[in-house]
Amino acid sequence: MNSKQERPDKSYIWVNIDFDKVQNRINAVTYQIERVIQKHQLSNQTAKSGKRNN
Repeated sequence: MNSKQERPDKSYIWVNIDFDKVQNRINAVTYQIERVIQKHQLSNQTAKSGKRNN
């Protein structure tokens, strides 16, 4: 007998995910990213008015 026939082609792993917790984490990370972008945009605006720092 061929042993390959006994093994499935794909294996599936079922995971319990609390989507509310995942969504809360995504929101927290998104908020932090937005704050970094805002700070970066503010620093670019102030840099344009003065000397450019390369």
